[in-house]
Amino acid sequence: MTISRVCPTCGSRQDFRKLNDAEKAAVRAEKGERHFVNNLWRCTAKGCLWYQPYLHTRGGDRLPEKFRDDPTTEPGAD
Repeated sequence: MTISRVCPTCGSRQDFRKLNDAEKAAVRAEKGERHFVNNLWRCTAKGCLWYQPYLHTRGGDRLPEKFRDDPTTEPGAD
C-alpha cells in the first residue's frame, strides 16, 4: 500500500510506503527503543531517504545512508 504526499527532500509529490522491519530497527536504534515506528512512511523516490508520520512532515527524518540504494524503495515493492 502506498500514499501520495509531498516529500520535503524531493520537493514534489511522491508515493510513500510504510517502513519495513530493517528501516524500523534503524529508526529505533537512532531515536530510542520507545520511539513509535508503526505509522512511519518512507518516500519511494529512487535514492530518497526521507520518512515521516502518515499525515505530516513534522516528526520526519532521514534513514541512514545504507538504505539509499535499497530496492524496496521502488513503488509497489511493499
